[in-house]
Amino acid sequence: MTAPTIMVSSTFYDLHQIRSDLYFFISNDLGYIPLLSEHPSFPVDPDIDTIENCRKRVKEDADIMVLVIGGRYGSIDSKSLKSITNLEFLAARAKGIPIYVFIDKSILSILPVWKENPEGNYLPFVDTTKVFEFIENVRNEEHVWTFEFENAQDIITILRTQFSYLFSDSLKVKRLLVGSGMPHFMEILRPKSLRLALEKPDAWEYRLFFQVWLDEVEKHADKIREYRERLQLEPAVYVPATEAPEWFQTQIHELSGYVDSANHLMNDYIVMAFGEPGQPGDSEKIVWVSHMIGRILDQTIIWANRIRCGRYEPPFDQVAPEAALFADDIVSQFEDFPSKSLSLIEETLLLPKLSKPRTLEFTLVLTLSNQEKFDEVINDIKRQYGL
Repeated sequence: MTAPTIMVSSTFYDLHQIRSDLYFFISNDLGYIPLLSEHPSFPVDPDIDTIENCRKRVKEDADIMVLVIGGRYGSIDSKSLKSITNLEFLAARAKGIPIYVFIDKSILSILPVWKENPEGNYLPFVDTTKVFEFIENVRNEEHVWTFEFENAQDIITILRTQFSYLFSDSLKVKRLLVGSGMPHFMEILRPKSLRLALEKPDAWEYRLFFQVWLDEVEKHADKIREYRERLQLEPAVYVPATEAPEWFQTQIHELSGYVDSANHLMNDYIVMAFGEPGQPGDSEKIVWVSHMIGRILDQTIIWANRIRCGRYEPPFDQVAPEAALFADDIVSQFEDFPSKSLSLIEETLLLPKLSKPRTLEFTLVLTLSNQEKFDEVINDIKRQYGL
C-alpha cells in the first residue's frame, strides 16, 4: 500500500516559496507523496499538453488536493477559458477527493469591495478579476470551505489539524466495514454516493437518491449525447405500411410502460424506501430505485433510436420522426430533475436552522404529452389508406 498522494494546485511564480514549503511538509514531515508540477517527480505524458497533463495527474494520481489561491489567475486554457488551477479544481471535484482551499488574506479583504464595484481597478491586488470570480465559484457555487492564510506556516498548521480529522473519519468508515464487509450494492457506488451511504449526514436519504441518480445520468452521458445529436447507429428495421399502425402503437405501448414504471418508482416505492418520518431509510432500496431510473433512461434512449433507425413506407416515414420525439421530455427531465433537486437540498442545509424543520416538495410526473393526438393521426391514416 502506497502513501497518499497530495496535489498542490496554485499559480507558480507568485506562490513559489509557499509551494516549496508545502512540498517539504508533505514529503518530509508527513511522509506522503507530494504532487507539484515543477518537481522532476511529477509524471508527464509527453504526448499531451501542459493543461491535460495537470488534469490527468488529478484524475489518476491525486488522493487529496491542496488548492492555494493568490493574486494571479494563471495560464488560461483556450478551449474552456479557465485557468489551469481552475481546471485542476474541477477535476478534483468530479473525482470526489478531499479539497482544502486556502485564499490569501489580502485578497479576501478586498473581495467585498469587488462585489460592490466589479468594474473597478484591482490591479494592485490581482492581475485579473477572474481571481475573484474563481473564489466566488469555489465558495458559493461549489460550496467548498475555505481558509485564509498569510504565509506557508498558516497553511501547514491548518493542514496538520485537518488531516488528523480526515484520518479519524477514515477510521470511522473502516470500523463500519470491518466484520461484515462492504455490502455489494455499496461496492459499485461512486465516491460521493458511497460517502452519503456510509456517513448518513442530514437528509442523507434524499441526497443519496438524487446523487446516485446523477451518477446514472453521467454513466449514460455518451448515449444521451448520441441521442441528442440524432445519430442513427442501430440496425434498420423495415416496417411495411400494412403493419405500421399496429407496430407504432406497440412501440408507444412499450414507452408508456417505461413511464408508468418510473412514476411508480418515484411516487410509491421511493417513499417506502425513505422510511417513515423520524425513522432512517433503507439505503439499499434507495440505491436500487436510482439504478432502476438509470435503466429506464437507457431503455428510453434505445426505444427512440429504434424508431429513428426504422425504414418506413409512406406516409409513415413522416410519422416516425414525430414518434421519436416522445422520448425528448422524458430524457430531459431525467437529466435535469436530480441536479435541481439535489442543489435545492444542499442550499437549504446551508441555511440557519429553525425551531421547526423546513419542508421541501419535489414533483415529477412523466407523461406522453401528445399520445392522444398521435393515436388520432395513426387512425386517420388507417382510414385514409384503408389499412
